[in-house]
Amino acid sequence: MSTCHCDIPDGRKPPKRGHLTRAVEQREMKRREHEAVRMEMDKYYAEQRAYDQSAGDPLRDDIKRMGRQAKERQQEAQMLDAMYQAERNNELALLRAEEEERLATVLARRQHEVERSQREVQQLREQSEELRALAEKIRTARVNKERAEQLRDNAQLKAQQQEYDTTFNLYVQRSEAAAAAQEAEALAKRKAMAIKAREVLEEQMAERQDLLKIAEEQAIRERAMVDQVVARIAEENNAEATLRAAKVQETKAFIAQFLEQQEAARRAREARDKAEEQKRLDHWTMVREREAEEAARKAERKAEADRLYEKVRVEMEAANRAREEEEDLINLLRQEEAEAKRRADEEEAKRKAEQMRREMQLANEYQMRLKAQREAQLKADEEAFKATMMARFAEEDRIEQMNAQKRRMRQLEHAREVQRMVDDRRRLYQEQKAREEAEIAAQSAEEARKQVILEAERQKLLAEAAELKDYLPRGVLRDQADIDYINSVLAGTSLNGR
Repeated sequence: MSTCHCDIPDGRKPPKRGHLTRAVEQREMKRREHEAVRMEMDKYYAEQRAYDQSAGDPLRDDIKRMGRQAKERQQEAQMLDAMYQAERNNELALLRAEEEERLATVLARRQHEVERSQREVQQLREQSEELRALAEKIRTARVNKERAEQLRDNAQLKAQQQEYDTTFNLYVQRSEAAAAAQEAEALAKRKAMAIKAREVLEEQMAERQDLLKIAEEQAIRERAMVDQVVARIAEENNAEATLRAAKVQETKAFIAQFLEQQEAARRAREARDKAEEQKRLDHWTMVREREAEEAARKAERKAEADRLYEKVRVEMEAANRAREEEEDLINLLRQEEAEAKRRADEEEAKRKAEQMRREMQLANEYQMRLKAQREAQLKADEEAFKATMMARFAEEDRIEQMNAQKRRMRQLEHAREVQRMVDDRRRLYQEQKAREEAEIAAQSAEEARKQVILEAERQKLLAEAAELKDYLPRGVLRDQADIDYINSVLAGTSLNGR
């Protein structure tokens, strides 16, 4: 049978064991019933055995009786085992239910204690002005960290923008240099082509001049040949001048016409060559003018692009300066506000501490005066009480009417009675004073316990703000112990990160 090892809080009674007692009583009752049944069965078997012995063959009867007894014993054993098993199961179920109930009660009590502790911690955290101020300072540190990260990001963006501007300017310069080089190369190519074309043209013109000279020489040779032919014809045909005059004249006319045709062809070729030369000159003039216009347009576009780029650059620099000045002003205002708030918080904390010190000093002085007044009042009350009681006793007993011995005995009795009553009052006063001191000590212990909880919550806040170590305002860390604690938290975080 299992045993429940449940923790029972100190100073509390264990749960009642009514279920276990009832289970034991029920088991005893069932045992008695089984015992009665068994006795009845034994009695029945005894009578049956006696009847069998008197009725038949002893050997056969013994065999039957032994078989019947064995079967009955087996049935009885099975029935007893079943009853015992059922009883054991019932007991185990009862014990298990009792253990589960007790365990559930303990768990519920522990959960209630945990929830109560959490509520108390949350209430103390909300009521603690120090923790609220610490949380506010941590929030300010987070804002400072975010602002520092923003400033760092802005500086990085500014550096990237400057790098981009430098790269862009270098790219523009390289592009301009490459364009200028390409343009110079193209201009050189065009000049070379123009020179080559001019050389080709000059070669063509020289060839034409040579052809013209050759044609003139050929014409001169042909004229000389014609003159020779004419002279030969004149020499050979002087006799036949009349007959051949017409033919000579015709031949001269043909030769003159041929010469005129040759001269016209020559002049036409010269005119055509001059026209082609003029066309080439006009074409290259137009090409140079177009190149000059294209260079002027490129220079104008470049000047316009430079002007726009300079304008955009100046506007961006002005916008960046304005934004940086605005951010600097905002940062300065935030720093001034944070510094003013910090100074105000410090002044308020000093004022409250001074006020608390004065209040504690006044309370101590008031308690001392009150204690002195109470002791004086207690003495006065005791004296007045003694006088009153003595007077009352004297009045009751009419001491003055007694003789001296009795009066002295009665006065002693009265004095002892009055002293007993005074002692009782003094004892009650001491008991009340002890109770008040115990209450004060309990309050001090409770305050110390709350202070321990608040310190633990403060350590939690410091652990959460460990990453903000460089941004925490002054006054958050009390002493070197807080600094060492934050360093240990950061070291543990770095080790866990690895």
